[in-house]
Amino acid sequence: MRFSPITNEKLSDKIVRTIMDKIKDGTLKPGEKLPNEIELAEEFSVSRGILREALIILQARNYIYRKPKEGTFVNPEVMTLLNNSKGISLKKATYEDLIEMRECIEQKVVEKIIDTASDEEIAELYDLLSITDEKAGQRSIDYYFHYRLAELSRNVMFVNFINTYYDVIDELTSQTTKKGSRREEIYREHLAIVAALVKRDKKRAKEAIVNHLNIVLQNAKSFYEG
Repeated sequence: MRFSPITNEKLSDKIVRTIMDKIKDGTLKPGEKLPNEIELAEEFSVSRGILREALIILQARNYIYRKPKEGTFVNPEVMTLLNNSKGISLKKATYEDLIEMRECIEQKVVEKIIDTASDEEIAELYDLLSITDEKAGQRSIDYYFHYRLAELSRNVMFVNFINTYYDVIDELTSQTTKKGSRREEIYREHLAIVAALVKRDKKRAKEAIVNHLNIVLQNAKSFYEG
Protein backbone atom coordinates (compact mmCIF):
# COMPACT_ATOMS: atom_id res chain seq x y z
CA MET A 1 0.00 0.00 0.00
CA ARG A 2 1.43 3.36 -1.05
CA PHE A 3 0.40 6.94 -0.32
CA SER A 4 1.10 9.77 -2.76
CA PRO A 5 3.19 12.78 -1.67
CA ILE A 6 1.10 15.77 -0.60
CA THR A 7 1.63 19.10 -2.35
CA ASN A 8 -1.59 21.01 -1.54
CA GLU A 9 -1.21 23.98 0.83
CA LYS A 10 -3.71 22.47 3.28
CA LEU A 11 -1.54 19.52 4.09
CA SER A 12 -3.26 18.05 7.14
CA ASP A 13 -6.67 18.33 5.46
CA LYS A 14 -5.34 16.62 2.35
CA ILE A 15 -3.88 13.78 4.42
CA VAL A 16 -7.22 13.29 6.16
CA ARG A 17 -9.00 13.11 2.81
CA THR A 18 -6.44 10.71 1.35
CA ILE A 19 -6.64 8.31 4.28
CA MET A 20 -10.44 8.50 4.26
CA ASP A 21 -10.49 7.76 0.52
CA LYS A 22 -8.38 4.65 1.13
CA ILE A 23 -10.79 3.55 3.86
CA LYS A 24 -13.80 4.12 1.60
CA ASP A 25 -12.32 2.25 -1.38
CA GLY A 26 -11.22 -0.67 0.79
CA THR A 27 -7.46 -0.14 0.51
CA LEU A 28 -7.42 0.44 4.27
CA LYS A 29 -9.74 -2.04 5.95
CA PRO A 30 -11.61 -1.76 9.27
CA GLY A 31 -9.30 -2.83 12.08
CA GLU A 32 -6.17 -2.56 9.92
CA LYS A 33 -3.02 -1.08 11.41
CA LEU A 34 -1.65 2.06 9.77
CA PRO A 35 2.07 2.46 9.03
CA ASN A 36 3.97 4.19 11.82
CA GLU A 37 4.30 7.99 11.91
CA ILE A 38 7.80 8.05 10.42
CA GLU A 39 6.74 5.91 7.44
CA LEU A 40 3.53 7.88 6.87
CA ALA A 41 5.32 11.23 7.06
CA GLU A 42 7.87 10.02 4.50
CA GLU A 43 5.20 8.70 2.13
CA PHE A 44 3.19 11.92 2.32
CA SER A 45 6.40 14.02 2.17
CA VAL A 46 5.33 16.10 5.18
CA SER A 47 6.67 16.76 8.66
CA ARG A 48 5.59 14.56 11.55
CA GLY A 49 3.87 17.58 13.10
CA ILE A 50 1.56 17.97 10.10
CA LEU A 51 0.94 14.24 10.01
CA ARG A 52 0.03 14.19 13.71
CA GLU A 53 -2.44 17.02 13.15
CA ALA A 54 -4.18 14.91 10.49
CA LEU A 55 -4.21 11.85 12.75
CA ILE A 56 -5.68 13.89 15.60
CA ILE A 57 -8.51 15.00 13.30
CA LEU A 58 -9.19 11.40 12.24
CA GLN A 59 -9.08 10.21 15.84
CA ALA A 60 -11.43 12.99 16.98
CA ARG A 61 -13.93 11.79 14.35
CA ASN A 62 -13.51 8.25 15.71
CA TYR A 63 -12.30 6.90 12.35
CA ILE A 64 -9.02 5.69 13.83
CA TYR A 65 -7.79 4.87 17.32
CA ARG A 66 -4.42 4.41 18.99
CA LYS A 67 -3.17 1.59 21.18
CA PRO A 68 -0.23 2.46 23.43
CA LYS A 69 2.95 0.70 22.27
CA GLU A 70 1.03 -1.00 19.44
CA GLY A 71 0.21 1.71 16.93
CA THR A 72 -2.70 3.35 15.12
CA PHE A 73 -5.61 1.35 13.73
CA VAL A 74 -8.68 1.94 11.59
CA ASN A 75 -11.82 1.78 13.73
CA PRO A 76 -13.47 -1.64 13.11
CA GLU A 77 -16.83 0.20 12.96
CA VAL A 78 -15.62 2.88 10.56
CA MET A 79 -17.93 1.90 7.68
CA THR A 80 -20.97 2.07 9.94
CA LEU A 81 -19.88 5.53 11.07
CA LEU A 82 -19.42 6.67 7.48
CA ASN A 83 -22.76 5.26 6.35
CA ASN A 84 -24.71 6.72 9.24
CA SER A 85 -23.03 10.05 9.99
CA LYS A 86 -24.73 12.20 7.37
CA GLY A 87 -28.15 10.63 7.88
CA ILE A 88 -27.96 11.08 11.65
CA SER A 89 -26.88 14.70 11.30
CA LEU A 90 -29.70 15.51 8.91
CA LYS A 91 -32.30 13.83 11.11
CA LYS A 92 -31.19 15.65 14.23
CA ALA A 93 -30.46 19.09 12.79
CA THR A 94 -32.14 21.42 10.33
CA TYR A 95 -30.07 23.83 8.26
CA GLU A 96 -31.21 26.57 10.66
CA ASP A 97 -29.86 24.57 13.62
CA LEU A 98 -26.53 24.11 11.86
CA ILE A 99 -26.14 27.75 10.89
CA GLU A 100 -27.11 28.89 14.39
CA MET A 101 -24.48 26.58 15.88
CA ARG A 102 -21.96 27.74 13.30
CA GLU A 103 -22.60 31.36 14.25
CA CYS A 104 -21.82 30.62 17.90
CA ILE A 105 -18.69 28.64 17.05
CA GLU A 106 -17.27 31.03 14.48
CA GLN A 107 -17.63 34.03 16.77
CA LYS A 108 -15.43 32.13 19.21
CA VAL A 109 -13.10 31.17 16.35
CA VAL A 110 -12.38 34.79 15.41
CA GLU A 111 -11.81 35.68 19.06
CA LYS A 112 -9.23 32.91 19.38
CA ILE A 113 -7.54 33.94 16.13
CA ILE A 114 -7.15 37.49 17.41
CA ASP A 115 -5.75 36.17 20.69
CA THR A 116 -3.33 33.57 19.31
CA ALA A 117 -2.63 33.86 15.56
CA SER A 118 0.41 35.71 14.28
CA ASP A 119 0.19 38.76 12.03
CA GLU A 120 1.62 36.67 9.19
CA GLU A 121 -1.00 33.93 9.59
CA ILE A 122 -3.82 36.46 9.55
CA ALA A 123 -2.38 38.31 6.55
CA GLU A 124 -2.21 35.03 4.61
CA LEU A 125 -6.01 34.89 4.73
CA TYR A 126 -6.03 37.50 1.97
CA ASP A 127 -4.63 34.83 -0.37
CA LEU A 128 -7.74 32.69 0.15
CA LEU A 129 -10.01 35.51 -0.99
CA SER A 130 -8.87 35.13 -4.58
CA ILE A 131 -8.99 31.33 -4.82
CA THR A 132 -10.74 30.18 -8.01
CA ASP A 133 -13.47 27.55 -8.37
CA GLU A 134 -11.04 25.46 -10.43
CA LYS A 135 -8.44 25.53 -7.67
CA ALA A 136 -11.05 24.82 -5.00
CA GLY A 137 -12.07 21.62 -6.78
CA GLN A 138 -15.04 19.73 -5.35
CA ARG A 139 -15.19 21.83 -2.19
CA SER A 140 -16.70 25.31 -2.20
CA ILE A 141 -14.52 28.40 -1.92
CA ASP A 142 -16.42 29.27 1.25
CA TYR A 143 -15.29 25.98 2.79
CA TYR A 144 -11.59 26.68 2.35
CA PHE A 145 -11.86 30.12 3.93
CA HIS A 146 -13.79 28.96 6.99
CA TYR A 147 -11.71 25.81 7.34
CA ARG A 148 -8.59 27.97 7.55
CA LEU A 149 -10.24 30.18 10.16
CA ALA A 150 -10.96 27.07 12.22
CA GLU A 151 -7.36 25.91 11.81
CA LEU A 152 -6.06 29.25 13.05
CA SER A 153 -8.18 28.90 16.19
CA ARG A 154 -5.95 25.92 17.05
CA ASN A 155 -8.96 23.96 18.26
CA VAL A 156 -9.38 20.63 16.49
CA MET A 157 -13.07 20.40 17.42
CA PHE A 158 -13.80 23.64 15.57
CA VAL A 159 -12.06 22.14 12.53
CA ASN A 160 -14.15 18.98 12.87
CA PHE A 161 -17.36 21.00 13.05
CA ILE A 162 -16.56 22.88 9.84
CA ASN A 163 -15.93 19.60 8.04
CA THR A 164 -19.16 18.08 9.33
CA TYR A 165 -21.16 21.21 8.53
CA TYR A 166 -20.01 21.33 4.92
CA ASP A 167 -20.47 17.58 4.48
CA VAL A 168 -24.09 17.87 5.61
CA ILE A 169 -25.04 20.87 3.48
CA ASP A 170 -22.69 20.17 0.58
CA GLU A 171 -25.53 20.38 -1.95
CA LEU A 172 -26.49 23.84 -0.74
CA THR A 173 -22.96 25.25 -0.80
CA SER A 174 -22.15 23.83 -4.21
CA GLN A 175 -25.30 25.38 -5.67
CA THR A 176 -25.17 28.81 -4.04
CA THR A 177 -21.51 29.79 -3.65
CA LYS A 178 -20.61 29.32 -7.32
CA LYS A 179 -23.23 31.74 -8.62
CA GLY A 180 -21.56 34.84 -10.00
CA SER A 181 -23.44 37.39 -7.89
CA ARG A 182 -23.12 35.35 -4.72
CA ARG A 183 -19.43 34.75 -5.41
CA GLU A 184 -18.83 38.51 -5.37
CA GLU A 185 -20.87 38.93 -2.19
CA ILE A 186 -18.88 36.17 -0.45
CA TYR A 187 -15.65 37.91 -1.42
CA ARG A 188 -16.81 41.15 0.21
CA GLU A 189 -18.10 39.35 3.31
CA HIS A 190 -14.85 37.43 3.73
CA LEU A 191 -12.84 40.60 3.14
CA ALA A 192 -14.70 42.32 6.00
CA ILE A 193 -13.85 39.41 8.30
CA VAL A 194 -10.16 39.49 7.37
CA ALA A 195 -9.96 43.28 7.70
CA ALA A 196 -11.32 43.07 11.25
CA LEU A 197 -8.90 40.26 12.12
CA VAL A 198 -5.94 42.25 10.78
CA LYS A 199 -6.91 45.11 13.09
CA ARG A 200 -7.50 42.57 15.89
CA ASP A 201 -10.91 44.10 16.45
CA LYS A 202 -13.02 41.39 18.11
CA LYS A 203 -16.27 43.35 17.96
CA ARG A 204 -15.98 44.04 14.23
CA ALA A 205 -14.81 40.50 13.49
CA LYS A 206 -17.80 38.96 15.26
CA GLU A 207 -20.16 41.40 13.57
CA ALA A 208 -18.69 40.47 10.18
CA ILE A 209 -19.15 36.76 10.94
CA VAL A 210 -22.77 37.28 12.03
CA ASN A 211 -23.53 39.37 8.95
CA HIS A 212 -22.00 36.73 6.66
CA LEU A 213 -23.95 33.90 8.29
CA ASN A 214 -27.22 35.84 8.25
CA ILE A 215 -26.84 36.05 4.48
CA VAL A 216 -25.95 32.34 4.36
CA LEU A 217 -29.17 31.62 6.28
CA GLN A 218 -31.27 33.66 3.87
CA ASN A 219 -29.73 31.83 0.92
CA ALA A 220 -30.38 28.51 2.65
CA LYS A 221 -34.04 29.41 3.14
CA SER A 222 -34.36 30.33 -0.51
CA PHE A 223 -32.69 27.09 -1.57
CA TYR A 224 -34.64 24.73 0.68
CA GLU A 225 -37.99 26.50 0.84
CA GLY A 226 -38.11 27.95 -2.66
